[in-house]
Amino acid sequence: MRTETTGIKVDPKNLLQNPVQGSTLVERKRVVLVGNPNVGKSCVFNYLSGAYVDVSNFPGTTVALSSGNYKEYEIIDTPGIYGVSSFNDEERVARDVIIEADIIINVVNSLHLERDLFLTKQLIEMGKKVTIVLNFTDEVKRKKIKIDAARLSALFWC
Repeated sequence: MRTETTGIKVDPKNLLQNPVQGSTLVERKRVVLVGNPNVGKSCVFNYLSGAYVDVSNFPGTTVALSSGNYKEYEIIDTPGIYGVSSFNDEERVARDVIIEADIIINVVNSLHLERDLFLTKQLIEMGKKVTIVLNFTDEVKRKKIKIDAARLSALFWC
Protein backbone atom coordinates (compact mmCIF):
# COMPACT_ATOMS: atom_id res chain seq x y z
CA MET A 1 0.00 0.00 0.00
CA ARG A 2 1.28 3.44 -0.84
CA THR A 3 -0.37 6.63 0.29
CA GLU A 4 0.32 9.57 -1.95
CA THR A 5 -0.14 13.22 -1.05
CA THR A 6 0.59 15.93 -3.61
CA GLY A 7 3.57 14.09 -5.01
CA ILE A 8 4.97 13.00 -1.63
CA LYS A 9 5.00 9.19 -1.45
CA VAL A 10 4.66 7.67 2.00
CA ASP A 11 4.82 4.03 2.97
CA PRO A 12 2.61 3.62 6.10
CA LYS A 13 5.27 1.39 7.66
CA ASN A 14 7.63 4.39 7.69
CA LEU A 15 5.22 6.32 9.92
CA LEU A 16 6.50 4.37 12.91
CA GLN A 17 10.03 5.07 14.02
CA ASN A 18 11.92 2.66 16.26
CA PRO A 19 10.94 3.15 19.91
CA VAL A 20 13.48 4.20 22.50
CA GLN A 21 14.79 1.08 24.18
CA GLY A 22 15.70 0.81 27.86
CA SER A 23 18.62 -1.18 29.18
CA THR A 24 16.70 -4.37 29.96
CA LEU A 25 13.02 -3.97 29.14
CA VAL A 26 11.48 -2.58 25.97
CA GLU A 27 8.03 -1.18 26.62
CA ARG A 28 5.73 -1.73 23.65
CA LYS A 29 4.30 1.45 22.21
CA ARG A 30 0.56 1.42 21.55
CA VAL A 31 -0.39 2.79 18.14
CA VAL A 32 -4.08 3.46 17.64
CA LEU A 33 -5.69 3.87 14.21
CA VAL A 34 -8.49 6.43 14.41
CA GLY A 35 -10.80 7.95 11.81
CA ASN A 36 -14.30 8.38 10.50
CA PRO A 37 -16.17 5.32 9.23
CA ASN A 38 -14.98 3.95 5.88
CA VAL A 39 -11.75 5.94 5.59
CA GLY A 40 -9.47 2.89 5.34
CA LYS A 41 -8.34 2.32 8.94
CA SER A 42 -8.80 -1.42 8.69
CA CYS A 43 -6.84 -1.55 5.42
CA VAL A 44 -3.93 0.24 7.11
CA PHE A 45 -4.26 -2.15 10.07
CA ASN A 46 -4.23 -5.21 7.78
CA TYR A 47 -1.17 -3.88 5.97
CA LEU A 48 0.84 -3.09 9.11
CA SER A 49 -0.12 -6.15 11.17
CA GLY A 50 -0.35 -8.77 8.44
CA ALA A 51 -3.65 -9.78 10.05
CA TYR A 52 -7.09 -9.47 8.51
CA VAL A 53 -10.03 -7.58 9.98
CA ASP A 54 -13.43 -7.26 8.36
CA VAL A 55 -13.66 -4.25 6.06
CA SER A 56 -17.25 -3.16 5.49
CA ASN A 57 -19.35 -0.12 4.70
CA PHE A 58 -21.94 -0.34 7.41
CA PRO A 59 -21.99 0.92 11.03
CA GLY A 60 -20.93 -1.40 13.81
CA THR A 61 -18.51 -3.53 11.80
CA THR A 62 -15.52 -2.71 13.99
CA VAL A 63 -17.21 -2.01 17.34
CA ALA A 64 -14.83 -4.52 18.90
CA LEU A 65 -11.17 -3.58 18.81
CA SER A 66 -8.70 -5.45 16.63
CA SER A 67 -5.12 -5.75 17.81
CA GLY A 68 -1.99 -6.81 15.99
CA ASN A 69 1.74 -6.25 15.96
CA TYR A 70 4.19 -4.38 13.79
CA LYS A 71 7.83 -4.58 14.88
CA GLU A 72 7.90 -3.40 18.51
CA TYR A 73 4.47 -1.76 18.31
CA GLU A 74 1.01 -2.93 19.27
CA ILE A 75 -1.40 -1.74 16.55
CA ILE A 76 -5.05 -1.24 17.46
CA ASP A 77 -7.86 -0.70 14.94
CA THR A 78 -10.75 1.30 16.41
CA PRO A 79 -14.35 1.65 15.27
CA GLY A 80 -15.07 4.48 12.83
CA ILE A 81 -16.15 7.60 14.71
CA TYR A 82 -16.95 11.23 13.88
CA GLY A 83 -15.91 12.56 17.29
CA VAL A 84 -14.85 11.54 20.78
CA SER A 85 -17.96 12.82 22.56
CA SER A 86 -19.02 9.35 23.82
CA PHE A 87 -22.57 9.47 22.45
CA ASN A 88 -22.54 5.88 21.19
CA ASP A 89 -20.72 2.56 21.74
CA GLU A 90 -18.21 3.16 18.93
CA GLU A 91 -17.18 6.55 20.36
CA ARG A 92 -16.88 5.21 23.92
CA VAL A 93 -14.75 2.24 22.85
CA ALA A 94 -12.50 4.41 20.67
CA ARG A 95 -12.16 7.18 23.27
CA ASP A 96 -11.04 4.76 25.99
CA VAL A 97 -8.32 3.33 23.72
CA ILE A 98 -7.24 6.77 22.47
CA ILE A 99 -6.68 7.93 26.05
CA GLU A 100 -4.18 5.09 26.56
CA ALA A 101 -2.45 5.50 23.15
CA ASP A 102 1.19 6.45 22.74
CA ILE A 103 0.76 7.34 19.06
CA ILE A 104 -2.37 8.04 17.04
CA ILE A 105 -2.53 7.50 13.31
CA ASN A 106 -5.53 9.49 12.12
CA VAL A 107 -6.66 8.11 8.75
CA VAL A 108 -8.52 10.81 6.79
CA ASN A 109 -10.50 10.64 3.54
CA SER A 110 -8.88 13.27 1.34
CA LEU A 111 -12.17 13.85 -0.48
CA HIS A 112 -13.91 14.85 2.76
CA LEU A 113 -11.32 16.91 4.62
CA GLU A 114 -13.81 19.33 6.16
CA ARG A 115 -15.77 16.47 7.73
CA ASP A 116 -12.81 14.31 8.74
CA LEU A 117 -10.59 17.04 10.19
CA PHE A 118 -13.18 17.76 12.91
CA LEU A 119 -12.06 14.51 14.57
CA THR A 120 -8.40 15.39 13.91
CA LYS A 121 -8.83 18.63 15.85
CA GLN A 122 -10.38 16.77 18.78
CA LEU A 123 -7.51 14.24 18.84
CA ILE A 124 -4.89 17.00 18.88
CA GLU A 125 -6.78 18.80 21.66
CA MET A 126 -6.48 15.60 23.73
CA GLY A 127 -2.73 16.24 23.79
CA LYS A 128 -1.74 13.09 21.90
CA LYS A 129 0.93 12.63 19.22
CA VAL A 130 -1.08 12.52 15.99
CA THR A 131 0.03 11.55 12.50
CA ILE A 132 -2.46 12.34 9.75
CA VAL A 133 -2.64 9.89 6.85
CA LEU A 134 -4.42 11.27 3.79
CA ASN A 135 -6.17 8.36 2.13
CA PHE A 136 -8.11 8.14 -1.16
CA THR A 137 -5.44 10.18 -2.88
CA ASP A 138 -6.00 8.24 -6.09
CA GLU A 139 -9.51 9.70 -6.19
CA VAL A 140 -8.17 13.18 -5.37
CA LYS A 141 -5.74 12.90 -8.25
CA ARG A 142 -8.43 11.60 -10.61
CA LYS A 143 -10.69 14.53 -9.71
CA LYS A 144 -7.77 16.96 -10.11
CA ILE A 145 -8.08 18.25 -6.55
CA LYS A 146 -4.95 19.81 -5.05
CA ILE A 147 -4.17 19.35 -1.36
CA ASP A 148 -1.38 21.40 0.18
CA ALA A 149 -0.08 18.80 2.64
CA ALA A 150 2.62 21.13 3.98
CA ARG A 151 0.04 23.80 4.80
CA LEU A 152 -2.26 21.21 6.35
CA SER A 153 0.61 20.00 8.51
CA ALA A 154 1.43 23.56 9.58
CA LEU A 155 -2.21 24.27 10.45
CA PHE A 156 -2.41 21.20 12.66
CA TRP A 157 1.17 21.39 14.01
CA CYS A 158 1.90 17.86 12.78
